[in-house]
Amino acid sequence: MKDDNHPGPAFVLEGVSKVYPRTVAISRVSLEIGRGERVAVVGPSGSGKTTFLHLLGGIVKPDEGRVFIDGRPLSALRRRKELASMVGLIHQQFDLVPHLSVVHNVLAGRLGYWNLLRSLLSLISPRELPLALEALRKVGLPDKVYERTSKLSGGEQQRVAIARLLVQSPRAILADEPVASLDPARAEDLMQLLLDIVQESQRTLVASLHSVEITRRYFSRAIGLRNGQLQFDIPVEVLTGQMLEELYDLGDKKGHLETELSTAP
Repeated sequence: MKDDNHPGPAFVLEGVSKVYPRTVAISRVSLEIGRGERVAVVGPSGSGKTTFLHLLGGIVKPDEGRVFIDGRPLSALRRRKELASMVGLIHQQFDLVPHLSVVHNVLAGRLGYWNLLRSLLSLISPRELPLALEALRKVGLPDKVYERTSKLSGGEQQRVAIARLLVQSPRAILADEPVASLDPARAEDLMQLLLDIVQESQRTLVASLHSVEITRRYFSRAIGLRNGQLQFDIPVEVLTGQMLEELYDLGDKKGHLETELSTAP
């Protein structure tokens, strides 16, 4: 997708590695992700999927190589507001504050744009309330504005996390196992909501997943990681069962591939 105001790909990784004690999380990965792409990152638990997303989001810095976001090197992005406008992340555990109301959790998406005083005042009287109300309407929670977040179901909390991203308004959305805790019906609803949001605003979407069915239905490209290494980077229509069996090392579980991947932790 061409963007005259922000030319070039959404993300570029050049020979990127990230090492933790006793673990090589990502090893010499090089790739580009274009604007408006929908990319699924698949692989077994511990393969480096979360670290990959954190590198794209600027949460962690590479030990080797370079990361570019919107054509700019990650090392040059100093201001929180600058990064907040570029990329937002939905964590697997949502990162909501349970004892706060829904509206306060949603408006946390604006913290990257506010100074300290404005942030503190918003805890007393929510700032930019119309923005939060519109975001909650879009995710189907217009009647939950002042409800305590801890009282919501897991699916509703996930929608609050998405509403928080809407008010942050980043050009790219990263989602770490966004449907892992949801039943199949709610997972489908949530993925359709995410798809509607990124298509409406032509945002980039990169999500880590285990479900083969969701990968094929909602994404155009699949990146396979195993032991921190890039195994494949292909259009989803050419993704085969054999590739997935080798990626997940399922061995004699060939006949149960979909069940294994869809229910993996």
